[in-house]
Amino acid sequence: MERSQQLVTVSQDKIQEDAHVEEVLRACGYPPWSSSKVRRQMEFKREKRKKRNKKQETSVKRPMIVVPHVEKVSEAIVRIMKKHNVPLAMKPWKTLKDLFVHPKDKQDKEDITECV
Repeated sequence: MERSQQLVTVSQDKIQEDAHVEEVLRACGYPPWSSSKVRRQMEFKREKRKKRNKKQETSVKRPMIVVPHVEKVSEAIVRIMKKHNVPLAMKPWKTLKDLFVHPKDKQDKEDITECV
């Protein structure tokens, strides 16, 4: 059914193709309500897709804003930005990676023993 709607361009040919599909389904033993159920499902999907596309056209794409996380301040900013439909992400300004010693840090000369 979907193939006949997408591939056939002339409306008269679409009607003939749908009638042919229904005839073949009846010959294979399918009940008559099965083709009407499929047609309703296709229309529902088409309407849903149209609504989604229309909604996307009306909404404005805004870039993601990343702010450092500061206690009590960031939460207030998030609430304000949410009212204006601005996407916001918080990034911690101090991470575990920053706190740990880097593996390539210089070592003191006293800690190194010389080989004999």
